[in-house]
Amino acid sequence: MPRLAVANDAHLIQLVRGALGRDPNLRGLPRPNISSCGLIISLHGSVPGREESRLLEEAVGRVPGVQGVENKLVLSGRPRTA
Repeated sequence: MPRLAVANDAHLIQLVRGALGRDPNLRGLPRPNISSCGLIISLHGSVPGREESRLLEEAVGRVPGVQGVENKLVLSGRPRTA
């Protein structure tokens, strides 16, 4: 699948935040801090477990324009609330 050309890292961060906010699979999850350098998105913050970390990483990877994802999320062990 061809990748979308985005204006810059700031634009890509906006696209990623919007996509995460619209994804029904991510409801109830804490929103990660997002940074981007060279169209590589880095996720920072804490999530309840590995499954939630994986869901966030995969959702970000599906956003057009994202060239890669660095998952730096920390597992908090707190249960997910819906």
